[in-house]
Amino acid sequence: MMKHLGRLVSLATLTILLSARPAAAQQQNPFEAGDFSERDRLDSAFRTGRWNVGIEASFARTSASNELPSGRVASDATLFLRADGSVGVMVVKRLEVGANIGLLVRRLNRDDEAAATETAMTIQPMARYHLPMTDRFSTHVQVSLGPYFGGSTRDITVIEGDQQRRAEERTRTLGLITSTGLGVGYRVSEGLQVRFGVDMTWLWGRERLSTRDDSLRVTTTHVGTSAGLRYFF
Repeated sequence: MMKHLGRLVSLATLTILLSARPAAAQQQNPFEAGDFSERDRLDSAFRTGRWNVGIEASFARTSASNELPSGRVASDATLFLRADGSVGVMVVKRLEVGANIGLLVRRLNRDDEAAATETAMTIQPMARYHLPMTDRFSTHVQVSLGPYFGGSTRDITVIEGDQQRRAEERTRTLGLITSTGLGVGYRVSEGLQVRFGVDMTWLWGRERLSTRDDSLRVTTTHVGTSAGLRYFF
């Protein structure tokens, strides 16, 4: 009787072990599929509450229109350079809000005299939406809006009676800048991303010349490329 009972216990134990093997194998599949865990780990940069900081530079061929002291309007195409530092946070999954602080440099025509070189600071609240494409690549669309302020200088000829002399003319600039763009990002690690994009920027502002009491209107449109780095905490 005891021998028969021992055989039954052994048979039941063997049956339980054999039936548990498929379940154990099934539990190991997600662990062995490293691609899924890697995808989740890399996509975590766009989860709610994650912060990031970045730097970016852009280069553009500029279409500018600015009033001249003579009353005419000068339109031309010049170069435009801009460098930004930014900080952002994911308010919901994939949607980032933050701010850009940057420096821009551009050239502006002035009558028949030399063109002026303007340098200005920009402060722009921004929003950016990210769309992961693969484990490493993502695309984004962004928009920003804010003020810019600065000034420009150029050498001019001043006529005093029968004499002519060279002098430096200064301006103060204040206006509004808005930007939008499309970009692609590549995750080189969990935290570090390299970005490239195409941007369009508009500036509307006024310049006050040191030699005159009134101000002159300036509008500028930029279409260019940008590149930068971003680190997610």
